[in-house]
Amino acid sequence: MRVHFTERSFDLLVKNLNGKSYSTIVKNLLKPISVKGSPKKVKNDTVLILCRKKAENTLWEYLTWAEKECKEKEKPSHDTETDPSEGLMNVLKKFYEDGDDDTKQTINKAWVESREKQAKGDTEF
Repeated sequence: MRVHFTERSFDLLVKNLNGKSYSTIVKNLLKPISVKGSPKKVKNDTVLILCRKKAENTLWEYLTWAEKECKEKEKPSHDTETDPSEGLMNVLKKFYEDGDDDTKQTINKAWVESREKQAKGDTEF
């Protein structure tokens, strides 16, 4: 087994584990790490890689820049001029786009029932 650390990345290579080799590479860490201070621990069924922060008093909300960018895109905007229900609609759209057939069917059914209820409510006045 080999682990190689740089200030902004690490890679792990495990050779011939039950006849197979495994590797993982994590690049573009959010903040710099201490190469000499970052240990690895090997147990019977686990490899633990610890990345020691170069600046001790810093908070990492994410491990990598890519993770941060992805999560930032998912955050709802706090635009005060937008309709508050727009955020909910965007969440439902995402559920629908990413969902399986059952999820899509459930969302469609709820939407139809909501429209029917609104139509019925409009005629009762």
